Amino acid sequence: MTTTDRTVLYLALGRSRVAATAGQLARLVAAGHPVVAVLAGVPEWRSVDLPDGVTVHRVAADPRQAVQAARKLLQSAGGPLDGAGLVVAGDPEAVPAAWFAQRRRPDLPVRFAPAPDPDRRPAPADVAVVTAFYPAPGDPLAGAAVRESAIALGQRYGRVSVLHTDEWRAPRSSATPLVTVTLDRLARRVDPVTVTDEPEAEVTRVAVPMLVAAREYPVRAAGHLAAARAALPGGRIEAPVVYAFGGVLGGTVATALARPDARLVVVEHSPLLAHALAQPAVRDQYEQVLTRADEVLCVSQYLADALAGHFPEHLAKVRVVPTLVDVDALPTRSTPPTELRRWVHVGPLWEVRGQSVVLESFAELAAQDPTATLTLLDATATSVRQRDRIGVLKLRDRVTFRATSPAPDLATVLADYDLLVHANQGEGHGELLVTAAATGTPVLVAEHPASAEAADRLAGTPGALVEQGTDARELLAGRRRLTTRLVALDPVTARSGLRERHGAATVLPRLLGETAAEPAAVPDDGSEPAAGTARPGTSAKLPDRGERVVLVAINAPRFFPARDLALRAAAAGYGVDVITHDANLWREAARDPRLRIHPIDVAESRRPVLRAEQTLVYRAPGKLLATVRERTRRQEAIWPELGVLTAQRAHGKLAGLIHQKGFEKGYRLVRPRVMWRIVRQHVLPKLDLARTRRVVVAGTNGLTVGWQLARRHPEITVTTSLSGFEETGA
Repeated sequence: MTTTDRTVLYLALGRSRVAATAGQLARLVAAGHPVVAVLAGVPEWRSVDLPDGVTVHRVAADPRQAVQAARKLLQSAGGPLDGAGLVVAGDPEAVPAAWFAQRRRPDLPVRFAPAPDPDRRPAPADVAVVTAFYPAPGDPLAGAAVRESAIALGQRYGRVSVLHTDEWRAPRSSATPLVTVTLDRLARRVDPVTVTDEPEAEVTRVAVPMLVAAREYPVRAAGHLAAARAALPGGRIEAPVVYAFGGVLGGTVATALARPDARLVVVEHSPLLAHALAQPAVRDQYEQVLTRADEVLCVSQYLADALAGHFPEHLAKVRVVPTLVDVDALPTRSTPPTELRRWVHVGPLWEVRGQSVVLESFAELAAQDPTATLTLLDATATSVRQRDRIGVLKLRDRVTFRATSPAPDLATVLADYDLLVHANQGEGHGELLVTAAATGTPVLVAEHPASAEAADRLAGTPGALVEQGTDARELLAGRRRLTTRLVALDPVTARSGLRERHGAATVLPRLLGETAAEPAAVPDDGSEPAAGTARPGTSAKLPDRGERVVLVAINAPRFFPARDLALRAAAAGYGVDVITHDANLWREAARDPRLRIHPIDVAESRRPVLRAEQTLVYRAPGKLLATVRERTRRQEAIWPELGVLTAQRAHGKLAGLIHQKGFEKGYRLVRPRVMWRIVRQHVLPKLDLARTRRVVVAGTNGLTVGWQLARRHPEITVTTSLSGFEETGA
């Protein structure tokens, strides 16, 4: 877009990119463009002020109805499409309407985001930063630490280039079939690249609309890689040094596109790394990243341990480097809090067993204190279910939503509140916590493995106030403790300690490799491993009783008690053999050297009756429909593919019904005996039953295994109790 005389038709028909749409509309109006916006009537828009000069057409809140209404509006005589010079599909739900618009006017350019110079592409640089998360109009806090690193790298390198693959993921909705069949067709005609000059670097943003679940990491990584390759001249990152933030996504892109002679540094900062590495395909992909990388910098020991547990052969490359935070750029609040009544939470609410610990704890506080309030920064990150829960708890007049502020402004925003409550699983390594502590805001953290390390370290920083809790009761108890310690709040002292650990003077030399760091397998705070465990690569001695315990946990309905029993037994000095149907569930626990995991899922899947059922019910019909759909996908018209897609969804439901109501009912009766046959053939030869003291059966699928072991080895205690080993190992 180089002229200001053509009207921009902006389509945003979902709820996932409301903040991004508002930011883009403001920029377009500021640049002098006439703007017509077609927006869904979703509640997220209620807290957003649109700039003057935007002509708004509201359509239905339901995505499918919104698409139909938008299409009807665009087809109307004298409608907004007639005078448009550019169409912007601002979210995934807008893709079908944009495709209809492009079909009606083939000469009309369509983009996923407006670009000042649509033909511009990234130029060669001295250092390139590759990331899937970076501050953007839709989420100014995403990747804030990556931006700080880019600024710091600019102090040593002349030209910095940022390649940001901006993933759009849409929740499943009534419009999903239409989005599915139009996305590929529109993507072939849309240029997703926007290159701008920002103060810290040349920033290239590549829109990556995807209709996959967050856990489908390999599919997401492939999408990021394809989009980045298409955006780069020659499909190559032209820089002698490349920093990839996040090994699963950014690391995959950098590994494939960096020059062969480029130095590649992977900065791992994802709190969900352990969750991702539970998938074999992700581990294979990450293995390639580690093989190519010259160095891997983890922002916490938690992440370093996760890598060391899966890839001990690459341990020499792994280092721990704290997150870089410009503490001196953060203002301190002018008035310290005196009462912790005004809570604020930033980003998505982490849920445990379907409930948000923040909402539940605040509900208890609200019942006690009629003046207590909770503000959720980034309303678009709050799910519909959580909004409904707010209504059920009768908190609609006590909970408010506020748009996310850019990282430099967040410190100022925090001064409006008494307490930062942190329960965001996606931000676990301290940037937000450090910001709050530096400004003089107390912090209450809902414990999560990814955030516990940062919270513990911050709690030991003089002048900072931090408490943790695992549930609503513990969070409220932590709030009470913070209230009694408010006199100890000293942001000046806290900033000194935070600057020493997170400031550029400390972090940048380690980021550049100028300052040597200890191997990641050694705790950088000098602490010892927990009892019964040893960090990979260390020689910590563990108690050894010379006896073993067998845990039969085949689809155990109570996984966590079973896991805790295994860890207690290992800590007491017993070797533990775990017979399980899902080794991924046990991958974290299996880092304990005393646990041996014996998966039997592959052996079961090879049973003739299961293979026959999978072939007849799932694979054969599925392959036929996939072949037909591939042919319809090549057609310009969407209706044939939409029909096949509907048939695929119907087949999935019917196959699931046959499996659950028919096959599963009969197979459930004989499965315990099948499990015993598999264990007898594949697992029993690996067990040292002569030294086994106890067999614990968790779940009905292992009862036959336990009974057979008891019959064959009467000297072994066989039980279904998941208690024991608390102190003495008895």
